[in-house]
Amino acid sequence: MPFRDELLTCETCGKKFVYRVEEQRLQQGMGFEAETPTKCPNCRETVDAAPGLRAGVIKWYRDDKHFGFITQSAGSDVFFHRSGVDGDISSYTENTPVWYEVETTDRGLQAINIHLRE
Repeated sequence: MPFRDELLTCETCGKKFVYRVEEQRLQQGMGFEAETPTKCPNCRETVDAAPGLRAGVIKWYRDDKHFGFITQSAGSDVFFHRSGVDGDISSYTENTPVWYEVETTDRGLQAINIHLRE
């Protein structure tokens, strides 16, 4: 699929932004279809914890600290703790596709109910 930069307008704030080739390639590399975003990067970063499952990819996990980060389909990262993982944590290595939910904590957004995406 040929990628190209696209000039878009954010549906939330009305600002123009560029949906860059790099972002499109990142989504494809994580196993997602490249979907044209409707929000600018700033508005995507401020997404609230909405109910429902989300798709993501494990960015990294530190077993000695019991936490890691998931890269969301929009490209931003969300924190997760070992306690939020369903099943054997050893299955969750870098670039593992997962489903998860998000909740708001006193430190920000956190992924919970994390399980493998097949």
